[in-house]
Amino acid sequence: MGQVTYEEACEYILDIPKFAGKHTLADTKEMLGQLTGSRIESKIIHVAGTNGKGSVCAYLQSILRAAGFHVGMFISPHLETMRERILYDGEMIPQESFVKAFELVREESDRQKEKHPSFFEFLFLMGMCYFKEKEPDYIILETGLGGRLDATNAVQNPVLSVITTISLEHTAVLGDTLSQIAKEKAGILKQGVSAVYSAKEPEVIHVMEQ
Repeated sequence: MGQVTYEEACEYILDIPKFAGKHTLADTKEMLGQLTGSRIESKIIHVAGTNGKGSVCAYLQSILRAAGFHVGMFISPHLETMRERILYDGEMIPQESFVKAFELVREESDRQKEKHPSFFEFLFLMGMCYFKEKEPDYIILETGLGGRLDATNAVQNPVLSVITTISLEHTAVLGDTLSQIAKEKAGILKQGVSAVYSAKEPEVIHVMEQ
């Protein structure tokens, strides 16, 4: 498969759910390392939670940009175009850069056929390839589902972890109690990394403190 157009890249990504499922976090970490050389110099802020993730990401981006920093941001879902998920200084990834990142991830995916990334994993890896090229001061990453096993949790060295309010959601996957869901969200917390969370429920606060 040679050089593709933007439209062909989008069509390929939209077809991914037909032939690829979610993989282990270790698989995503391995592929991220292969694509970026494990050298992401930007400071990473990781955001999880049930409600308000998108707003928190938008606020953080606005604050950091107002302070003069360059900011990359990976969010989901999109409304009209997949390019909305990958932003640099508030601007969507250009079509040319989208195709370039697509080619990098597809090439690595072809090399590891049995571990082809899922739809979300593929776009996350594309975003990280773009950010490695652009080298923003900060990268804001919004989790997709949960946190502990989310593809974005492949990053090892965030400077800040943020967990917004938590409520019952995706109970078939994350658990059917606030405590169980909180444990999945809290999976993004890293030893020695500052964390901010919003919670009033004693069972959620207990999980976060643990």
